Amino acid sequence: MRLQRQSLLPCPVERLAPELRKPELLNYISWPMIRFVPVDPPVLPPTWSRQPYRTDLRIGGRLSIGEHTLDLQPTPEAGPLVWHDAGFSGLIRTWDHQIDLEDFHGMTRYTDRVEIHAGALTVPAWLFAWVFYAHRQRRLNRLVASGFDYAGAG
Repeated sequence: MRLQRQSLLPCPVERLAPELRKPELLNYISWPMIRFVPVDPPVLPPTWSRQPYRTDLRIGGRLSIGEHTLDLQPTPEAGPLVWHDAGFSGLIRTWDHQIDLEDFHGMTRYTDRVEIHAGALTVPAWLFAWVFYAHRQRRLNRLVASGFDYAGAG
């Protein structure tokens, strides 16, 4: 199953794109629904590189729901695609997440595109993803509005 969510963010693409390369952003916009706790490597780097990252997914930061691998793929140098995670876990064989950024009159049109395959769990995983990506985009919008003040954006 696929889903797509879009929002318009009050900053230029050139300001947002570097933030998406930071693991700090992933955990910030996912909180408090999900926290990605590093397993391998045991500490996340300051910026992502194109490699797999095994994480322990925790609901509310505490309740582990198992390991999830973020498998970061190369993205084109030009074009709207800036993030491609061919993720997977023991329960969800495909959690393919792409982020497109496009200039819209000095702002950024931000699009999450997700494809999920999880056998009998596909529909519940898709429903969770629908809520999760709406939550992430709300948190990202607040963070952008705060000037990327991670401490003050709430």
